[in-house]
Amino acid sequence: MSAATPPGYSPYPDAGAFLDWVGPVHSRMDGAERVFGLRIEERHRNRAGAAQGGLLATLVDFALGRAVQADDGSEQPPATVSLTTDFLGVVHVGEWVEARTRVERVGGTLAFADCSLSVDSNERVRARGVFSLPS
Repeated sequence: MSAATPPGYSPYPDAGAFLDWVGPVHSRMDGAERVFGLRIEERHRNRAGAAQGGLLATLVDFALGRAVQADDGSEQPPATVSLTTDFLGVVHVGEWVEARTRVERVGGTLAFADCSLSVDSNERVRARGVFSLPS
């Protein structure tokens, strides 16, 4: 698998210090949807040689938070209240992971959203988050 960034992606600006450290995280627009991507590197692997689950959960949390923020229109990202992450398959070093989100509902103080991490259109992680909206 090529280590190149897929066409249409560019580094996501101001992802934050932690994401800058584990990234770079890239993004592209697919119609009205922002899609995030990350190339899995050697430094991202666990002892078994696959992508560390915490790294994948971090990407999910980031993508969900940005999706909720865009949907809410706030300048500040929301705070994660709950994050449920199901690991459906292994993500290997060298693979490009793509994060797609769907904001289900934004209420007065909480937002609910889903995220899917895929490699070559094969879902590897499914997650659901609840977020507290900035006041």
